Amino acid sequence: MQPLVIEYVLDSHRPGYAFTAGTAGYDEATLKAIWRSAMPRGQGWRHYLGAESLKCFPLDAGRRVGIAQVTVTDQADEAGRQGIRRAEVSVIEAAGYLPLLKTRLAALPESVHEATTRLLTCWKWKRIIDRAAPKMRKKHGQIVLAAPYTSAPDWRVMEALVLRVATSRRLRAVKGCPRVVPLTTLALDPREESMVVALPLAEAHRLNGVRAITFDHSTR
Repeated sequence: MQPLVIEYVLDSHRPGYAFTAGTAGYDEATLKAIWRSAMPRGQGWRHYLGAESLKCFPLDAGRRVGIAQVTVTDQADEAGRQGIRRAEVSVIEAAGYLPLLKTRLAALPESVHEATTRLLTCWKWKRIIDRAAPKMRKKHGQIVLAAPYTSAPDWRVMEALVLRVATSRRLRAVKGCPRVVPLTTLALDPREESMVVALPLAEAHRLNGVRAITFDHSTR
């Protein structure tokens, strides 16, 4: 099936987000699930023009996975507001999810890998696994990673951190860890977000009560 595209449409009687690349081959339930899940949460995307986010989420009770590549465009809406996002979404079988994440991680620059190795200390890993441990009602905790946002290229370090955590044997060894670990490499609000999610530090500070594991990759 061809990837789905969700973007903001201005030239219509009802401006707003819509599927724009055709939805042939997708059933209604899958389209609704993708519509609900593809976009990272939060307000204020106008401050992050050019940013990119990878968001991965289970479909069909984990039998398939939605892979959304989201870009914050320089487009403005009918009122001139910026921060319009565009998502290109593919659907894969769950068996291909972990290999896909590992391939994407391996493709990142060596400097990014060196930075993540330095940042993921034993103490950070302990905090990450503690957050992942089963909570009340047998639900797993959310792992929120945060760092200062300076530019889209520099945020690759946080993308790598999210991918390393989501693909790690340490996380997958936690009792009850789902086979498909939902992740979002950039969001502005962790509420109703993935199990592993990265936030700009300014957004984490703005939201009272967010328990984020912080990193500083500015000295890499």
